[in-house]
Amino acid sequence: MLGWIQHRWTGLFLLFLGLASLVLFLYGFFPLKYHSGKLSNIDDLPNFIDGVSIDGHQVYSSSESSVVLMVIDGLRYDFVTEEYMPYAGQLLKNKTACIYVSVAEPPTVTMPRIKAMMTGSVSTFADVALNFGAPAVQGDSVLRVAKARGRKTVMYGDDTWLRLFPGLWTEYDGTTSFFVTDYTEVDNNVTRHLDAVLTPDEKKKPTFDFLVLHYLGLDHIGHLEGARSAKIKPKLLEMDEVVKKIYTAMQEWDRSAVLIVCGDHGMRDAGGHGGASSSEVLVPLWVARAQDFSCPHPVGPGPTVAQVDLAPTIAWLLGAAPPGDSTGRILPSLLPSDVREHLYLLHVTAQHNTKQGLSTDAEYYHQFKRAEKQFSHFLVTGQQSAAKIAKEFYEESLEKMSEYLNVTTTSFDMFAIGVAIVMLYLIATSLLCVTLYSLQPDRARKTSTITRQHNTVSFQGSLVALFVVVLICSIILVTACFITETKSQVCSFTPEWIIQFAAIPFAMALTYFIIQKGVEKIKDLSTLNDLNTIDYLLIGGTIFHSFSFFGTSFIEEEHMTWYFFWNTLMFFVLVRTLVIVIMYLSKKMTGATEVQDKPELAQRMTAVGVGIVPKWVLLIALHRYLRTMNQTGDRWLFLPDTADWLNAPENAFYLQAHLVIGTIGTLLVCIRNLRYMNNVLHIHTILTLAAGFCILSYRISTKTLDVPLEDIQTWDPVQIVNVFWAVLILQFIFEVLSYIGAFRTCGLKPLEDITPATNKFVYNVPKAKTEDHFYDPVMDEPWNVEEVKLNFVRSSSHLMLNNMMLIVTLLMRPHNVIMVPSIFITCKLTSKCMDHKLLDSRSGKRTEVVDILSRTLVHMWIGILFFFYQGNSNSLASVDLGSGYVGLREYCPARVALRMGLHAYAGPALAGAALFCTIAAQAESWKEYLQQTWRATNILALHRVYALVVYCIIATVFRHHLFVWTVFSPKLLYDFVATVFSLQALGTIAQIEALAHITNKLARIFTNRSKL
Repeated sequence: MLGWIQHRWTGLFLLFLGLASLVLFLYGFFPLKYHSGKLSNIDDLPNFIDGVSIDGHQVYSSSESSVVLMVIDGLRYDFVTEEYMPYAGQLLKNKTACIYVSVAEPPTVTMPRIKAMMTGSVSTFADVALNFGAPAVQGDSVLRVAKARGRKTVMYGDDTWLRLFPGLWTEYDGTTSFFVTDYTEVDNNVTRHLDAVLTPDEKKKPTFDFLVLHYLGLDHIGHLEGARSAKIKPKLLEMDEVVKKIYTAMQEWDRSAVLIVCGDHGMRDAGGHGGASSSEVLVPLWVARAQDFSCPHPVGPGPTVAQVDLAPTIAWLLGAAPPGDSTGRILPSLLPSDVREHLYLLHVTAQHNTKQGLSTDAEYYHQFKRAEKQFSHFLVTGQQSAAKIAKEFYEESLEKMSEYLNVTTTSFDMFAIGVAIVMLYLIATSLLCVTLYSLQPDRARKTSTITRQHNTVSFQGSLVALFVVVLICSIILVTACFITETKSQVCSFTPEWIIQFAAIPFAMALTYFIIQKGVEKIKDLSTLNDLNTIDYLLIGGTIFHSFSFFGTSFIEEEHMTWYFFWNTLMFFVLVRTLVIVIMYLSKKMTGATEVQDKPELAQRMTAVGVGIVPKWVLLIALHRYLRTMNQTGDRWLFLPDTADWLNAPENAFYLQAHLVIGTIGTLLVCIRNLRYMNNVLHIHTILTLAAGFCILSYRISTKTLDVPLEDIQTWDPVQIVNVFWAVLILQFIFEVLSYIGAFRTCGLKPLEDITPATNKFVYNVPKAKTEDHFYDPVMDEPWNVEEVKLNFVRSSSHLMLNNMMLIVTLLMRPHNVIMVPSIFITCKLTSKCMDHKLLDSRSGKRTEVVDILSRTLVHMWIGILFFFYQGNSNSLASVDLGSGYVGLREYCPARVALRMGLHAYAGPALAGAALFCTIAAQAESWKEYLQQTWRATNILALHRVYALVVYCIIATVFRHHLFVWTVFSPKLLYDFVATVFSLQALGTIAQIEALAHITNKLARIFTNRSKL
């Protein structure tokens, strides 16, 4: 069992188990909402009110109308004004239309909001994950009850409607909603159908009963340019013309018709949505009838209604029963003026809500029964006072019912949550043991190896021990299932879950043995005695940060915590450096013996005082500027930032200067890194410059960069990006082929003036050896295979960093491009300052363990810091969808997701790549590289799982908190994505090492032995 803790990639495997445990936790925390299965029928309408007979069908269907539902994706409440939508605003002013403040419950993304509007029930947060897939709704909906009544339903626009409600449309034409760079054709494809669909038949009747128009252009503009873009107003004026066209056509119909204009969600000023800010949650609900309609509400901001109120309202207007799971109410302005019809609709809605699992002991139920009695009294006596009292009682009970039903009362799977937290705890403890074991000095681990060699326990005995522990864990888990009497799917023992159930005891047994061996073998941590104040700050800040999430504000404003940590770190490094330099100078001036005759110490102090301190001061100034680039978080998001100033039309020159400086700075960094590669005939230099040219050409062709190059402006941006990808792929292939010796037969060699002599990718033997044959381990010839492997991982690591920097530069918003070279500069300078030998007079001291610990943590800090500098936060609204469509002509889920993910986590990705480049560049041998990579991998995996287990505990404790879906839940999704990318990043390092071994084998084929 000792081999598990010694294996170099145990940390990576444990991180994978951590991801699997997190998925189990998310399953328990975000269970899918299962519909009750109730399907409404018009025959279910009540024909008796507290024993008094009434013709329910006749009363309910008396206001049957054609309905036009116009959904403008991303429409905020403050957009429906006379400035942006003059025609709609004028109708409001004349009281021929009404407007409501509709509350769209989080998550404010399209698919859950459509479901809420059509089913009348609030969606769960799990629908965020399903937003891109949009599986068909299994429960009741407006579309189903309308079809049951034989109504003709037509849809033009977002194809999410077609995926949610397949087979329920008489006519449709869908357009993809995820290609956000298109905000023109996507709306024209809807508007082009209006002339035909709005034209009545020969009897002046509309040709449909329910028409849905879903316009996407406004939302796409928001994603690309924000809510204050100059394109917003023209788009809203275009939408206003559509409203005018529909309303005018309705006047010619010989049938009652209702036009409803609304947004599915709003948008932040930055353009994103998905969170719970007022600009995302509060959307307009604009209502107008064709004839004889006067808004009963005063002019101005209308009453507040729930988005789910649309379902029973539209169902009633179509003469269909409310959907089975509907919890909404009919919009007040559309209720009939006839008292009997009015009260009957209130009664139907209230009675329907009482069947949604409400308690009959609640006050709102008793109020409903009182209203029912007053209504029956009115039907018998015709007394208006009874009608008035009944109306008040119905409205009071409906208000309380809606408040109760619209609060998402999720049934958490506590068994799955508990098992997942236990698993995460065991995995985190195992990773702690693996990490501490790797931080031991070599002699301690060699002792462990000797002990293992003399261990009398056989391999068969280890398997028996594993089997026994797995059996014990299985018995405990099965017993827990029966004792708790849980209804969790984990304990269902169905074929779909049996594999997952069996994997849990095995994972527990594995972590048990790792922890056991860790406790036995971790005996010498003397290497950590050299930790200094900076190291303790890094470790303490990393540990404390996770516990800060017990406060919701620390989740919403997490960036403030990291800004504070980073400022403190920079201040500590600066003060510590200055103090040591000043102390050295004072001792040298006084002639202290401890600094005399130490030229290497004087050289280091000169390098620090002259080379590092001024650069560190400039770095502090740079970070102060980058911090102002993007306001993020929640509380201060409304404040203007540097990005707002740069994106103003009058400051276009400075925005383009940022773009050019950032791009050229990135190219200079990439060219600098070429010294670690086989730059044969300057091929890498040419390819790197070609990639940079593609980036600038793309910016010119998309009108982001204004230069007088008319030919480039006409180039196809998609083709430019395709060439860019081809250049990067060619660069990788060229490097691998040059390493395995494919070009040696042509006489091509690495350039001596570019590639350091120690970095040549050439196999050789010492001059004393005369045998002329390839490396053969059997003959034990001392070929420099390990040296070449080290050079290969240096090359591959820097090539990976270069490619990532170029890709991120292409994906970044123009004002953020400056951050790409800034990340590299920060990592490079900070890595120097983390060198424990730099300011230590004892030059012979071995500090590689504390060096890798501090460097790994500080690179992790830098990555998270730039994540927030970029404008990201723990809100779904900060996700930049526009980056996912760079270089794409049509929607491709995998490509879009990869682009969006790399763009969002550009800071952590580049900082992590820089860390492993530093490890490869500073390693003096292949063995040292493997050791330092092993340690860094374990530290990163430990931090990720530690953060997961702490936050999962916090989310569980606060699962009934008021902000559980608006604050705690989005952070869980971000943690999931961060874990996936961490696993992928560490897996890439493992692939680079594997590639070094593979290409070493291939070199046997391409290398001529006589020329070695």
